[in-house]
Amino acid sequence: MRKSKNKVIAMVLAFGVTASMLFTSIPGALSALTGAGNRITKAEAAVEFYTKLEAEDATMTGDVKAASTRAGYSGTGYATGFTQAGNNSWSMPVTIPTEGFYTFTIRSTADSYKENFLYIDGAQTGTIYCKGDAMWGDTVIESVYLEAGTITLSIKESWGWFDLDYIEIKNGTGVEDSVYATATSTLVNPNANQKTKNIMTYLRSIYGKKTLSGQSGTLNESTEFDTLYRTTGRYPAIRLLDFIFCSPASEWHSTGEVDLALDWNEKGGLTSFQWHWHAPKGGASFYTEKTSFDLSKAVTTQNISRKSLSEIKAMYEAGTITEETYLMVRDIDAISGYLAQLEDAGVTVLWRPLHEASGGWFWWGAAGEGSYLWLYRLMFDRQTYYHELNNLIWVWNGQDADWYPGDEYCDIVGTDIYADKHNYSAQTAQFKKTVNYSGGNKMAALTENGVMVNPDLMSRDNTFWLWFGVWYGDFLIDYNGNLNGVYTEASMVNKVYNSDLVITLDELPNFNGTNPTGVPTVTPTVTPIVTPIVTPTVTPTTTPIPSGDFTLTLTNTGNTAASTNTIKNNIRLKHESGSDIDLSKLTIRYYYTKEGSASENFYCDTAALQYNKAPWYVSHNSSASGSFHSLAAPKTNADSYLELKINTTDKLTAGSTLIFDTRFTKNDWSLYNQSNDYSYGNNSNVLVYYDGELILGVEP
Repeated sequence: MRKSKNKVIAMVLAFGVTASMLFTSIPGALSALTGAGNRITKAEAAVEFYTKLEAEDATMTGDVKAASTRAGYSGTGYATGFTQAGNNSWSMPVTIPTEGFYTFTIRSTADSYKENFLYIDGAQTGTIYCKGDAMWGDTVIESVYLEAGTITLSIKESWGWFDLDYIEIKNGTGVEDSVYATATSTLVNPNANQKTKNIMTYLRSIYGKKTLSGQSGTLNESTEFDTLYRTTGRYPAIRLLDFIFCSPASEWHSTGEVDLALDWNEKGGLTSFQWHWHAPKGGASFYTEKTSFDLSKAVTTQNISRKSLSEIKAMYEAGTITEETYLMVRDIDAISGYLAQLEDAGVTVLWRPLHEASGGWFWWGAAGEGSYLWLYRLMFDRQTYYHELNNLIWVWNGQDADWYPGDEYCDIVGTDIYADKHNYSAQTAQFKKTVNYSGGNKMAALTENGVMVNPDLMSRDNTFWLWFGVWYGDFLIDYNGNLNGVYTEASMVNKVYNSDLVITLDELPNFNGTNPTGVPTVTPTVTPIVTPIVTPTVTPTTTPIPSGDFTLTLTNTGNTAASTNTIKNNIRLKHESGSDIDLSKLTIRYYYTKEGSASENFYCDTAALQYNKAPWYVSHNSSASGSFHSLAAPKTNADSYLELKINTTDKLTAGSTLIFDTRFTKNDWSLYNQSNDYSYGNNSNVLVYYDGELILGVEP
């Protein structure tokens, strides 16, 4: 994902997203976005209809105007001047004779690659693509559902700087039932284990009938899942996870996502993994713009996919292959180790590597489709036949027909779509496009999405993605862990999760054994790992410092078990307003009773600054420290405290959050009794000091 997800990824790191997808099934009357209308399958508009709208005849304002200097146009000219000026507009009304599905063909051109949007009655309907070859070309948007009446077409500039020739509208169709009938359940790995086969058989059995719910979570956390269960009474069927911090080149290493996968499997859920792969050299980032790593330098004609890493290293040292080749295989082997760990634990993985490649914003797509296809096929062969990972269902997510590796290299095809806020369309045109990557031989999944799909529109348009996977953070929740309604309203979340057309965790069969059974899993028990709870209060402490220069709030989640050998803190200190805070002068204290004389060990899993603007996220793991102190005069429920610091000149600015995820234990692993710990379960009792002065919390 790319730029439209910046704000969310900032909750953990500076991701970014571009939503270069088609958004369809937008009715002429916007009420249909919320579910009006009955199911129409295999249907055409009842009245034969065709119209061609010349762009130069539209109402235009700002810099947008008619022109005729570019050759090859239709009619008397074309519309130009899409300069991204604030007062630019292009609009044209058209009367639709009857409700039904329609196909739009938009002819446009540009001198370099461009993406812009077609809107209908103020709702985004599709993306207009210009290849950048200065030739007139067509963008086709299929299966747009419209109600009878007059609609208004308009253009919203995303990249701008293109010319628009005309828009054709004609009768179209929805999704035929035959689309679902041709998809295979045969896995591309002939040695796949029985559970993986069972899952694939199950997926095929529901395809075209129902959709699996999926959700990604804030990295190494379960807040989104807790929120869904608390508000809908259900968990998603699929948990979307990421090997991002398992990359050898990652600045910070964590296997937290692997641990969550193991836990999710115990609950009977399905597991999906992607890999935001930090480049092996040239700058440890997955973004093209932040690394000099060049995949084309790794491409080789040498047969390396089934050689040992030591053999491949020897080839590099002998000059037969490049360092890029060796390091890339090293990283694949590292991730394969985690996948093998999951296989040993009985976890089948919906494996979605090298996602969104055709966009070019990730380094694995920046060198073009040739290099990408070489890498994808190398990874498939090495993980399937060298590492013998028989627990993978391969999900291809390259998002362009020219980047498709072939039916023999994937089991499922996927697309990522980030629609406008509250646009609950089934995305039928993009579904058809995704199905066509494999000629209908593979099932199609909505592997990432920002807005949930209205089940009524799934049924109406006969569009059943195999699953959907809502992105985390702002796409679902606010900072307090409540549904925020920004992209999907709370009422729609409840409707989706309680629809007969959407499968949730409690409705999944047991996939172990010879064949999957239809017995649902028991609703999972909330555990400290999956569902951290602040007890006894969830209200953040808010205290202005005496000078009144700034206001902070603090929340802390961690172990809910009173008796434990590990005390965990997940502290979020948010700067609500006021002047910048020098982090070198800031300390946080957690008070507790030690029980015993054993020495203690401190572990910092995450120390970071999460900003509300670029650079979004800055890790401070290397500069974080925790020290143990005994009180000279023990207090009620406190004879010791842990003090947290960050040695940095960075500032905590208004709107940003300091993240501290820590653990501490005794050397002899004896138990702590947290029920008599002063700071346990009470945000007000976690103290913040600034330049030696208490500014937040209540001392024991």
